[in-house]
Amino acid sequence: MIRLLRFAFLLLLSACATLEEVPDSLNTGSWQAHKASLDGMHHWFASGRAAINNGVESWQVNLLWLQQGEDFQIRLSGPFGAGQVQLTGNNQQVELRTSDNERFYSQDIDSLLRERTGVKMPVSELRYWLVGLPSPAGKDAASIDKHGRLSLLQQGDWRVRYKRYVAVNGLVLPGKIFADKKDLDVRVVIDEWKLGVQTSDNPFNDKS
Repeated sequence: MIRLLRFAFLLLLSACATLEEVPDSLNTGSWQAHKASLDGMHHWFASGRAAINNGVESWQVNLLWLQQGEDFQIRLSGPFGAGQVQLTGNNQQVELRTSDNERFYSQDIDSLLRERTGVKMPVSELRYWLVGLPSPAGKDAASIDKHGRLSLLQQGDWRVRYKRYVAVNGLVLPGKIFADKKDLDVRVVIDEWKLGVQTSDNPFNDKS
């Protein structure tokens, strides 16, 4: 059974491992220029899928992520019995709400998710990794591709590989990210990016 779960996990995100074509006008060749464009992203929304494997168990989740400055709203659905969990907060306080409307609070988003669902994800770092930036929380070693984008990032025990980029409103953003460390593998595919999203246009209102 475990072998079948691992096979399904690998199959889910094994396709399209090469970089997607991005217009030459967006290939600056300079990491500094590319990073500066990403540093200006304060309001964004990403919709996609994640596969998580800890060597024993595997989870496949649908992912919605709304970032508005320091505030975030994250919805994970799939392996949680009746439906989904929603994480809302900032770097000071996080609320986890279940599909049964139970609410739990913590200052540590990763520990809160693990304790209440059993799912391990580096959520605090993913805020930055998703857009193609190193997390400022720890030292990093990075490899930059010929277009000035991250291709490989090492942060603490984590190795982050960027498998595909897409053009979004004049920016180049990740479309597929693999992050792994000992006994934990997280693979994320982004199906949709929206930039400049405001509270009044919350995409969560349009998603089931």
